[in-house]
Amino acid sequence: MKILLINYMETLDPGGINKTVREIAKHLSKKGHEIFVFNPAWKKEQELTREEIDGFTLIRGFKYNPRFYGLSAKNAQLVKKIITEISPDIVHVHGYHTLFSPEAIWVIRRINERIPIVFTPHYDPLNHSTLAGKLLGGIYDKTFGRLFLKKVTHITSVSEFEANNLKRIHKVLSDKITVIPHGVNFIDIIKKRKNKEYITLLYVGYLLEYKGVHHIIKALHELVHSLGFKNVKLKIIGEGPEKRSLTDLSKKLNIYEFIEWIPFLPHEKVLKEMKQADVFLLLSKSEGYGIVVAEALAMGTPTIVTKGTALEEFTKEPGCFGVEVPINPREVAKLILKIVNSDVKVGPFSRKIRTWDEVAGDYERIYDRLIKN
Repeated sequence: MKILLINYMETLDPGGINKTVREIAKHLSKKGHEIFVFNPAWKKEQELTREEIDGFTLIRGFKYNPRFYGLSAKNAQLVKKIITEISPDIVHVHGYHTLFSPEAIWVIRRINERIPIVFTPHYDPLNHSTLAGKLLGGIYDKTFGRLFLKKVTHITSVSEFEANNLKRIHKVLSDKITVIPHGVNFIDIIKKRKNKEYITLLYVGYLLEYKGVHHIIKALHELVHSLGFKNVKLKIIGEGPEKRSLTDLSKKLNIYEFIEWIPFLPHEKVLKEMKQADVFLLLSKSEGYGIVVAEALAMGTPTIVTKGTALEEFTKEPGCFGVEVPINPREVAKLILKIVNSDVKVGPFSRKIRTWDEVAGDYERIYDRLIKN
C-alpha cells in the first residue's frame, strides 16, 4: 500500500500524537508499505523540506499559523499537490485540535471523493486547551466538528473514553469507529527494587496546567512534611509554560530540594528513567489516552492516575492505581507509601498495552479493508 499520514504538529517533536504518527509510519514501512508523512513546518527554516527517517518520507509544508489554528491556503495547496503526485491508496489524518486537519480533509475530498480517509481525533472534550475549547466549546463540536467528521471514511479512536465521547457529542455511529490503543516500544515488566528505604517518583510530559503536576508536588509535600518520609526524590521530565509556577510552588511548600527538574530526553533515556522509578504519576484532569502510562507500566513501574477520563481504563491493568477527583494530596502520598511497601506486581496486561508492531498490524488491516471496499 501507498499510505499518506497527515499530522498538524512537528512529527519529530515529543508528544503522544507525534509519537503515534512516527511509530505507525515506521512499523508500516517495515511491513513493506510505502509511507509518506506530511506536516506543516513549525520552524521557518524547516519550510518545504523533505527527509527520510525510519523508512518513511517526512514532508514539511509552510509554517503553521497558530493565530488561525493552522488554517492555511498555502498548505491546502500543498496537500492537493502531494495527493496528486503521490496518489496514495489511503490517507490517515491525525488531530481534532486544529483547523489544519479539516482543511486537509476537505481538500482531499474535492480532489477525490473515493479515496479512503481515516481520521484519528486524539480528542478529549474535557481539555479546554483544545481548539474546540478555545473557540466556542460545544458549539464547535456540534456544528463544524460533526460536519467534517462526516467527510471521513472511518475513525480510529485510541480509547473507549474517546470513542464514547465521539458517539455522544458528534453522533458518530458505532460501526464507523474502531478503538486501537497506542503501543509501546517493548514490554519488560521484570523489576526488583534495590532500596526500599528510598523512593524515586517520576512524571514525564509537558508542563501544562491540566496535566496536574501541581498535585504531584503537593503530594510530595504531604509525603515529606506530614508523613515524615524524607528519603524521596521526584523527577519531573518535561518543559512547558507552567514550569515557573511549579518551581515557585515547590519553594513555597519547602520541597524544592526534593525535586530534580529535567528537560525532555531522548525516548530511550525516558524509558530508562521509567524503569528505575518506584512510582510513576500522571494526575491529569483531562486525557484522551495517556501514552506515558502505558510506557511506564510496560517497564514494570507501578503507576498512579486520576479517575474520570481515559486514564481510568489503565486501572484495569495490574499495577495501575486510580485516585478520585478532586485530588487529595494526602491520600496520594499514602498510596505511594502503600505501593512501595507492598511489593506490587505489574502485569500481565490486556491488549491495551502491546507493542507498536502489533498496533501497526491493526491499522494495516483497517487500511486494507477500506481500500478493498
